Amino acid sequence: MKQIEELVCLEMLLDFGKVKLVPLVVSGRFLVQQGAVRQLTVSAYNSRVSFINVYLHLFSDLLIISSKKGQRFTVMDYAKFPKHVHIEQLNVMTKLLGLPPDCFLLHLSQSHTDKPTAMILVANTRSDKEKWMKALSSNQ
Repeated sequence: MKQIEELVCLEMLLDFGKVKLVPLVVSGRFLVQQGAVRQLTVSAYNSRVSFINVYLHLFSDLLIISSKKGQRFTVMDYAKFPKHVHIEQLNVMTKLLGLPPDCFLLHLSQSHTDKPTAMILVANTRSDKEKWMKALSSNQ
């Protein structure tokens, strides 16, 4: 019952906007982990690297990526978990490209647009990175 309550509360905080709505309260779904990370972005205009704050909501069968505005979350993307969610360590790449040490590659083989997408995410701490790597790589 507590898990259903948690899903109902979170569903009220999520704004799908232009993204196709997906109901959160479904049988067997529960929240595994959620939290803030930063997404590395590169400007096409001047190749400048910057970061945007994103929020990951990992459920037993779904990953939602959102941006937080006040108390609400605007959904940017989502994918079925674990079927379409894959992660990779970037240890060698971080040194070669000068990326932050706590980054990893998140690849959605099929997102809400039915197209693959990939992003480099940076955890706030090494411990956070390890938690996300473990959670996102587990086949529940």
